Amino acid sequence: MLIVVIGGVGWLYGGVAGAIVFKLMQDAISSITPQYWTFWIGLFLVVLVLVGRERLIRPWTWGTRGSGGRKS
Repeated sequence: MLIVVIGGVGWLYGGVAGAIVFKLMQDAISSITPQYWTFWIGLFLVVLVLVGRERLIRPWTWGTRGSGGRKS
């Protein structure tokens, strides 16, 4: 489930992309802190769920709410 959330649910290759990102994160983080790599991946998952995958690459939009496609 974590791999699909990271890769994206609505994308055909989301599972593959999520598996690659997860493995790269696991290797990188475990080389820095071998005992706590699961904590940092869990924290990343929480931020990913709260912020959103599309907004994760645009941090300046974190404080704003979307209009839901409506113009006001």
